[in-house]
Amino acid sequence: MSQKTPIIAIRLIGFSPKEEETFGSVFAVDRDRDYSYLVLRQGSLQDPDMYIVNAEDLKALTILSDLNPGDAQPALLIGKTGISMPHPIMPRPIRWRRLLEMLDAQADRRRMLLTTLSALDTISVPERRLRERVDLDLSDPANYEKMRKPIPPQGGILIVDKDFKFKDYVASLTENYRFPVNLATDHISALESNAQHKHALMMVNTATPGINPYHLCEMIKGQHVGHKIAAVLLIDRSFDYDREAARGRCEGFLDKPLSRKVVVAAMQKFLPIT
Repeated sequence: MSQKTPIIAIRLIGFSPKEEETFGSVFAVDRDRDYSYLVLRQGSLQDPDMYIVNAEDLKALTILSDLNPGDAQPALLIGKTGISMPHPIMPRPIRWRRLLEMLDAQADRRRMLLTTLSALDTISVPERRLRERVDLDLSDPANYEKMRKPIPPQGGILIVDKDFKFKDYVASLTENYRFPVNLATDHISALESNAQHKHALMMVNTATPGINPYHLCEMIKGQHVGHKIAAVLLIDRSFDYDREAARGRCEGFLDKPLSRKVVVAAMQKFLPIT
């Protein structure tokens, strides 16, 4: 029986939309290799397995330095840079075959590391103060303001979906934390449920009949003054995520089908769970 090819999720940093499309097209071609690479679209809340960074974009390098992802989330730089960083570099123009070979090598090292950590039941946390950082502050001041805001209250989770299956699945994942997980199948039931429970997180299946996800997120967020609720869309790859329509209404999206790892990681971003 043939083994399923591992899918490596990649976050691109500092590239134009056209360049991102090119990466996605190259990775989408079937290859007789050990790994399959998937470019995470802008707005995706899924944690990446690896990063590819435009080394000629100073802000992109600053973002990478701030992320300080560690060996479990390796990064590959594209282009020349005068800043010393502990990551392999692929010069321009990109030689795609060579790029894939470099990604495969990084994925091999990552898999070996994760296997070792799993065997030792050890979690490695990178020590930021021992790593060189790009001493530049290009951050948007609004980002600091967001960090000063309190985390969402423990108000539970609202699932907007056509049936109860995903709701029951999420409830099984949060059973130990005793978060209430409620189901709504339309705009009215979602508003009524949130009025009663003041949820901390709402997850909306955009395939739910009769749902306008952006409008629903806006109504839910405006329902309680001073109450913060995170809204996440669950979308198919064919869904055209509108970043402008989503601005201020939802935090981002997750691609279906959803793995347990992706669902748990998303909840950890918005709920006080570990």
